[in-house]
Amino acid sequence: MAAVTVTIPSEILEAAARAAGVWHPAAPAARLLRDTVYATAGRQAPRMAGSGGGAAPKRAGREWENTIISHANYRGFAWDRAPLRGARDLLDVTGCLPDGWLIGAKSLTTGARMDERISEAMQQAHRAMDNLRARGLGDLPRSSTVHLIDDVIPWQIMQRRGHPVGEAYAVTEFDWMLRLCELRRSAEKPQ
Repeated sequence: MAAVTVTIPSEILEAAARAAGVWHPAAPAARLLRDTVYATAGRQAPRMAGSGGGAAPKRAGREWENTIISHANYRGFAWDRAPLRGARDLLDVTGCLPDGWLIGAKSLTTGARMDERISEAMQQAHRAMDNLRARGLGDLPRSSTVHLIDDVIPWQIMQRRGHPVGEAYAVTEFDWMLRLCELRRSAEKPQ
């Protein structure tokens, strides 16, 4: 295999990595380039030496959280990674509750079937809604669009192998989706 040397301006590399769904602000340029090329070709980048073990799934989850948050930030949303909160968990993203969302992130898991991943994701969404009901809405800013806990819709952003972040699946339960439809319909009715 022949070696190729290419100089790519950092802003071009960032735009390409974002479009491919592999952008992470702390990733070295060489890794971003490698991951972007593989994602563009529709293939998974090979694992680097020493990247196995028990930390790999957690690392993949953190990277996926960072990826969806970077994508949302790029689109104008002031979201961030949520701290680990245990029994008070409200999923993986902060800054989205005032707009009526709880957002979780589910990265690819080797060997897990999609139906199992979705089921687990919806169980987490239900626990987060229970935690929100227990906590209440007392600390939301006045500018919040949320007035009732029933106005909050939980979503899980499910990573898809070989697809950019913008083509990930945003999954919620049908009744939650219908609640969103009701809210939109009532907002659009003339007063």
